[in-house]
Amino acid sequence: MTRWETGAGEVSAMTAGGHVELVTPSNANAERLLVEAHRHLRSANALAEDDPSGADDVLYSAARKSLAAVLAAQSPRATSRGGHVAVQEAIGHQLGSSSSVIKP
Repeated sequence: MTRWETGAGEVSAMTAGGHVELVTPSNANAERLLVEAHRHLRSANALAEDDPSGADDVLYSAARKSLAAVLAAQSPRATSRGGHVAVQEAIGHQLGSSSSVIKP
């Protein structure tokens, strides 16, 4: 497992609470998530003019998959209990005082 200092205690608490689980880190999975996120960005751009709300949904998926890619390379993975919020929170804890860059 790739260790990080900032937010380690909070991510450990998320693990204890069942919001994330620790899995084998996977650069291949991280790369797959980033490829999907990039594809979502292209799709959102294509949808933007005719379907802005649809483009927003696809952008959300791109952002979520980009953050999940970071976690995939480290070890934590959101559980069904933690869901999408757990991905954002785990990365936010790791960013510390810079976490506002990923707030909705």
